Amino acid sequence: MVKCQRCGQENDGDADFCENCGANLNPLKNGGSRQPPHDRGMKQSTKILITVCILLVAVLGVSAAALSQLNKVATVPGSTVNSVNQSTSSTNNVKSSANAGPKTFSNGIIYFQYPSNWDVLPNTSNIMAIVGLPHYPSFSVYDESKYGYGSLSEYVSSSESQMTSNGFSIQSERNILVDGLHAHETTYQGKSGNGKLIIQRMVLVEKSPGSEYYALVGADNANQYDQDSSSFDQIMNSFKFL
Repeated sequence: MVKCQRCGQENDGDADFCENCGANLNPLKNGGSRQPPHDRGMKQSTKILITVCILLVAVLGVSAAALSQLNKVATVPGSTVNSVNQSTSSTNNVKSSANAGPKTFSNGIIYFQYPSNWDVLPNTSNIMAIVGLPHYPSFSVYDESKYGYGSLSEYVSSSESQMTSNGFSIQSERNILVDGLHAHETTYQGKSGNGKLIIQRMVLVEKSPGSEYYALVGADNANQYDQDSSSFDQIMNSFKFL
C-alpha cells in the first residue's frame, strides 16, 4: 500500500496517483504531474456526490408516492359526504314538491283539485262546496237541478238574464266540456255587494238533460283575476262527478 503524502489516503502499491485527491504518488515516474490519467476513473468525492443524488431521488420518489396515497384516502370520505348531501338535497326537493301540490275536495258527489294555499270556506245550505281565500279568489259549486230547467240552453239564458239584471256585463262566453259533459262558460264583470269590481267565471253544466244542472263559479277581484285564472283552470280541468 502507498500512503498519499497530501491527504493520507491509502492507495494500491502500484498506484501512480491518489484515488482520493489525485496527487502524484510517483513523481519520478510521472514527471511531477498532479492529475491522474483520464482512464483511472472518477474521484472519490464525485462518487460520493452521485451516491447522495441517487439516494435523494429515491427519497423524493417514496415521499411522492406516500402523498398520493394519502390524497386518495382523504378524497373518499369527501366524496361520500357530497353524495349524502346531494341525496339529502334531492329528498328535500321531493318533499317540497309534495307539500306544494294541490289539495283535493271530495264529498262523494263531486271531486276537484284546488291550490294548496286555499282552504275550504264556511258553507251555506244552497252551496255544495266553496274553497278559496277569505276575500277572493273563491270557487263555488251549486246544485241547481231543483229549478226545473229543460235544457242547457234554457239554463244559460236564464242565468245570463239574471246576471245582467244585477249589473254584470258579459266579457266572453263559449261552449266547453266538463268531465265529458256539455257545459257553457260565461265570464262576467260587475260589482260585488260591497262595491268592489269583480270577475265571475261561471260554468253551467248539464249532467243529465232536463233534470240535473250545476253551476261552477269562480270569483275574483278584477285586478288580480289574470294572475289567478290558472287556479280556476286547474279546478275546471280536474272537476269530476262521482
